[in-house]
Amino acid sequence: MKMNKKHLLTLCVFLFAFSFLFQSCVTKRNLVYFSNLSDSTVYSQAIANQVEPTIQPNDVLNIRVATLSPDANILFNSGSLPMDNQSTGIAQAASSTMEGYLVDANGYVNFPIIGKVQIAGLTREQAQDAIAQEVSKTAKDPIVNVQIMNFKISVVGEVAHPGVFTIPNNRVNVLEALGMAGDMTPYAVREKVLVVHEKNGQRGMEWLDMTDKNVFNNPNFYLQQNDVVYVQPYNKIKERNSDPTRFQVWSIITSSISVLALTIYYISHSSK
Repeated sequence: MKMNKKHLLTLCVFLFAFSFLFQSCVTKRNLVYFSNLSDSTVYSQAIANQVEPTIQPNDVLNIRVATLSPDANILFNSGSLPMDNQSTGIAQAASSTMEGYLVDANGYVNFPIIGKVQIAGLTREQAQDAIAQEVSKTAKDPIVNVQIMNFKISVVGEVAHPGVFTIPNNRVNVLEALGMAGDMTPYAVREKVLVVHEKNGQRGMEWLDMTDKNVFNNPNFYLQQNDVVYVQPYNKIKERNSDPTRFQVWSIITSSISVLALTIYYISHSSK
C-alpha cells in the first residue's frame, strides 16, 4: 500500500510539473515603454545626443535670401527649379511638383548669381552662413534661410500604419516616428527596433530597446533624413493567436491535467 501511495504522489508531481511547464511556454512579454523608469520619482536629464541633421547629396533645399535691395531679392529668389517628386522620392498629396534647389552628387548647390556652393555635410545653420558669405560679395547684409524639403523617414514592420513620412521641421525622434505610424502592435518586439541610416556613402544599423529608459541617450534616437525604422515582429505570439481553436484545446487539456493531479493527490491523502 505504501508503494501505491508513493507512485500516486510521484504521478501527481509529474502531472503538476507537466501542466506548469506547458503554461510557462507562453512567454510573458514586456509591452511597456521604458519599463525600468520608476513611477515614484521625477526623471530629468540633459539632452546630449540630439544631432543636427546635415545636408546630403540629392537633398532638395528651399533657399530664401533677403537683402536691403528689393531688386537683388528678386534676382536671388527667382532661380529655384521645379523638382519631380517621383525622382526625388518626396511624398506630397497637394501637388506633383515642388520648387527647390537640388544638391548634386558632389555636394554642391547651384544658386543664382553666386554660382555653385559646397554645402554637403553642413547643418542648415552652417549652410546658411556659407551661402550668406557668398551673397555678401554682391549684396549688403544678406539674411539666408535654408530648409531641407525632402526630410523623410520610413517606418516599416510591426506597426499599425507603416509608410513614408515627410518631416516639415527637419527634426524627429524614434518615438515620434512610431506615433506617426500608429504605434507598435502587440506583436512587436519592443526590445528590438532597428534604425537604418545612410550617410556619406555608408550604411549603419543599430537595434534600440524601447523598454529601456537609456534609449533616450542613444545617438540614433534622433533620426536623420531618409532613416528607416524597422519594428521586428514576435512571430511565436502571432502564430499562436492566429489559431485560437488550438490554443483553447490546449488550455482545456492543461486544465484537465491540473484537476486530475489534484484528484489523485486528494485520494492518496484521504486513504491514509
